[in-house]
Amino acid sequence: MKIFKELKKLGYIHYSATTIEELDDLPLNSAERISEQALVLRWFREKYCLYFNIHRLPHKIGTKEEFMLTIDSSSVGGYHKTYEQAELECLKKLIRIVKEKQHEK
Repeated sequence: MKIFKELKKLGYIHYSATTIEELDDLPLNSAERISEQALVLRWFREKYCLYFNIHRLPHKIGTKEEFMLTIDSSSVGGYHKTYEQAELECLKKLIRIVKEKQHEK
């Protein structure tokens, strides 16, 4: 799923000088993408009252971190190896939620 392309269809206006296509192709840890995604998550909170949390799961010393995603207090999306992957999954879930709500109207 091209996240920023889907967001544009929902009415999100990106703030980056980078095009939508370029944003979608940037690595997840790119500073420009991280900044834009922060704005997108704020947009979801303000426009749709959708709230999310990404939780770092505690593990034994020496094991890799994992992150779990919750949206409106419901666990969704499974476990992710990096925060950035969890955030990407969050964006996909938020887009699906908004699309489903639009189809219900």
